Amino acid sequence: MKRFITFAILAVVLSTAGFAAKQNDLSDQIAIKGELKQTYENYPAGTPVVIRRVVKMKATDKVGSDIFYAAEINGIQIAIPAESMKTVTFLPPETNQEFWQQMYLKQHLYEYFHQYGYHTKLRQEVDEECRDYLYKLEDIGYEDDFTTSYVQNIFAKLTATGIDPNRNERLNVRVIQSPEPDAYMLPNGTMLISTGLLCTLDSEDELAAVIASEMAHFVLDHQINNIYRAERRAKRAAFWGTVLAVTAEVALDVAYWDDDDTALGVSAVASIGSIAALLNVNVINRLGMKYKNNQEYAADRVARELLAFKGMNPDGLSSALAKIIGFYSMQNRSDNLLRYGSVDNLRKRIEKSGEAESQSSRPYLRTMSDVVTFNAAMNMADQRYDDAIRLVQKNINNNLVSDHDYIILVKSQMALYNTEEVNEECATLLWQARELAGDNPNLDIYKQEILLLMRMNKQAKAASTLKEYLGLLSRYQKQGVQAEDEEWTNKEINWANQLLNKISRL
Repeated sequence: MKRFITFAILAVVLSTAGFAAKQNDLSDQIAIKGELKQTYENYPAGTPVVIRRVVKMKATDKVGSDIFYAAEINGIQIAIPAESMKTVTFLPPETNQEFWQQMYLKQHLYEYFHQYGYHTKLRQEVDEECRDYLYKLEDIGYEDDFTTSYVQNIFAKLTATGIDPNRNERLNVRVIQSPEPDAYMLPNGTMLISTGLLCTLDSEDELAAVIASEMAHFVLDHQINNIYRAERRAKRAAFWGTVLAVTAEVALDVAYWDDDDTALGVSAVASIGSIAALLNVNVINRLGMKYKNNQEYAADRVARELLAFKGMNPDGLSSALAKIIGFYSMQNRSDNLLRYGSVDNLRKRIEKSGEAESQSSRPYLRTMSDVVTFNAAMNMADQRYDDAIRLVQKNINNNLVSDHDYIILVKSQMALYNTEEVNEECATLLWQARELAGDNPNLDIYKQEILLLMRMNKQAKAASTLKEYLGLLSRYQKQGVQAEDEEWTNKEINWANQLLNKISRL
C-alpha cells in the first residue's frame, strides 16, 4: 500500500533525517512534471516526478545544501536536495506559466533570490522611476489601436505571469514612435516596442523572438541585478528632473492626413529630436537595460526555448538580429547603438543562436504596412529623405503601397533632386496616388502636384489644378471641421488664391 505524506508535515519527516524542523518556503505551490534520468534512491530511471515546492530546510549536521525540492514520486512525497536535481529532467510544459516556472528551476532563480534577496525597497523605487518615465513616453506613443492590439496579442502568447509571489510587477506592452529598431523591457514589467523595430522585421516569428528575449531579461531579473550593482550617483529626483526638462519644450510635428475612411488613424508624429531626448543611454543605464554579453546570451537561449514551446520558429531570433544589423549598416553605424551597444555585439548573439535564413510573412507585412508609412513620414519630417524613400520602397516592393506612400516618396525625391527625369517620375507617382485614392480625394496629392507643375514650368496646368484644389478645400470646409482643421483649411485657401493670382500675372 502506498504511503501519502502531506507537505504540511514534510518538516517533521525531514527532522527525522537530521534536519531542523523549521521550513521556509522559497516558492509558491507549483506542479512541474518531470522524470528521473537515472536511478535515485530506490526509484529507477524513467520514474515520473512532480516538483511541488522549493523549500529551505537547515541541515543540523551542516552537510550539503539547505535548499530542497518537495517532490512527489509514485504518490510518495519526498525532499530532493538541490544538488540531486540533476537526476531530474523536465517534461515539455503545457502552459506559459509552467514554462516560466520550469525556467525558474532550470536557472536556479529560487536559490538566487534566497541568497541575494529580492531587493524589495529597490524594486519599489525603480517602479516609481519607471512610472515617471512612462508618463513622459506618452508623448511618443503610437496610437493606432489595430497595430497595438496586434503587438499585444503576440506579447500575450509569451508573457510570464504568476511565477513568483515575491515579484508583483504587472507585465504589459506599449508601442512607441522611434526610427530605431529597439525593444526594451523596463524593470517594472512594461515592454516598449518601437515602430522602427516593427518596420525592420518581416515576420511575426521575428517579432515574437525579440519580445521573448526581452521578456527573458525580465524573468532572469537582469535589470534589477544591473541596477543593484551599479553605482547610482544621481539621485532620483535630480536625474528625472534633468530628463524631463530636456523634453518639456519639445513639441509634436503634426502630419496632415485626409479624413477619409482609408486614412491612417494617427495624426501626431513626434519629432525625432524629442524621441532622442527620451530614449537615451543615460535612461537605459539608469533602468538596468545595458546588458552584459552573458546576459544577452542567456536571454536568447531562453527565447529560443520559448519559441519552440509555442510552435514558432526559434530561428526567428537570428533572422531578426540580422535585419537589425542591416538597418544600422544602411545608417553607416556600428557603435554606440542605444539598445544593442554595437553591431559586433549583435553578430556575437547570432553566432551563439546560430545563423538562419531570412524570414518573411505576408500577413505580418500587410499588418505593418501602415507603420512603415508612418515611420517614412517621421523620417521625411526630420529631413531624413533617404530613409523615408527606403521605407516607402519596402511597401512598394511588397505590393502594399498606399497613396500616402507615393506622396512621401514624391516629397522626398523633390527635396533631394531636381532633374527632368526625376520630375517626370514624380508626376507618374502622383498619378498613381490619385488612382489609389479613388473616390476619396487626398488633398495632399493636389498640393504636391501643384508644386511639381510649378517646378516643371507648367503654369497653365498648375492653375487648373489649383482651381480643383480650391474646390476640394471649400467642400471640406463646408463639411464642418474642428477648429484646428478649419485653421489649416483657411491657410491653404489663402495660399492657393495667392498662388493663382501670381500665375495669372505671369
